[in-house]
Amino acid sequence: MKPLVLALDASHMKGSVAVTRGSEPLCEIIFDASDTHSATLMPAVDQCLASARAAIKEIDLFVTVIGPGSFTGLRIGLASVKGFAAVARRPVAAVCSLELLAAAVPFAGVPVLPLIDARRGEVYAAMYDTSGGLPVEILPPFASAPGSLAASILETGIDGPVIVCGTGSEKYRAELEKGLPAGTRYCGPRWSTPSASIAAELALEGDAVSYDGLSALEPLYIRPPDAKLPSSAKLRPGGGR
Repeated sequence: MKPLVLALDASHMKGSVAVTRGSEPLCEIIFDASDTHSATLMPAVDQCLASARAAIKEIDLFVTVIGPGSFTGLRIGLASVKGFAAVARRPVAAVCSLELLAAAVPFAGVPVLPLIDARRGEVYAAMYDTSGGLPVEILPPFASAPGSLAASILETGIDGPVIVCGTGSEKYRAELEKGLPAGTRYCGPRWSTPSASIAAELALEGDAVSYDGLSALEPLYIRPPDAKLPSSAKLRPGGGR
């Protein structure tokens, strides 16, 4: 039987929780997390499990989005699945929020450029080839001013149009249109919120961490937040360029 998966995303102002049987969604809830993920995530998990007629002890794999994104939301999401996995003694799989956004634009004929509003006048960005369905990384995650993205893309040798999606695309579209290649297409708001059911699908294609090795699983931070980073936090090499 295909594994029963509980996936959640707390990287954005809108959260997402899904229960799937393999890659088939049994229930997915997208909710407003502006009142903080600590107040909204667990009720959504409870509702999703109830709708799918599943219990935590029946879950075979837990999935969480590890970033980049909301500093607090990432830690809440990761702490939640670590707690579930420790009790149920099941593995956890981690998914990058930018890869997840790109996965919502499969079989694209041009590269997909997901952008997440990072505030401070910057975006979190990466580039993927989704022509085969699942995203293949072309440009790893980094933080950038919107106006500097074109130069980063040219470094990859790509000088043609791309598909742009995510909250950064919405907020900075006017600035992006000045620098990105002609013919670039911009996805609408529907493609700005990561889908937990797609996260489950991506997780099934990757590796998971055993419940007894969860201490090594940390959020993906591209740059330090306004608050001071914990001494144990890890920054991805090359982030913030």
